Amino acid sequence: MSTLHLINRSPFAASALQELVSAVSEGDHVLLIEDGVYAALGTAASKWPEGVEIRALREDCVSRGIAPASTLLETIDVAGFVALTASTDRTVSWF
Repeated sequence: MSTLHLINRSPFAASALQELVSAVSEGDHVLLIEDGVYAALGTAASKWPEGVEIRALREDCVSRGIAPASTLLETIDVAGFVALTASTDRTVSWF
């Protein structure tokens, strides 16, 4: 059973990212949205566990003027967000 984890808080301002990293399982998906896209920067991008697909919402990256530091991190648009949501068994939001 795959889970889509949504994270909308900056890793520099909230502990949700640390909690998420310890809770995800191989085969899960993580989508960084809103201020969560800051987790795609620098050292935060290197803390992801193996076997978990990490993506960032492109529109949120653009609106914040950032480019993901990790080449392993894919950006997707809103249509991709919808498709990802439809392809997983459940969604968990981390606040």
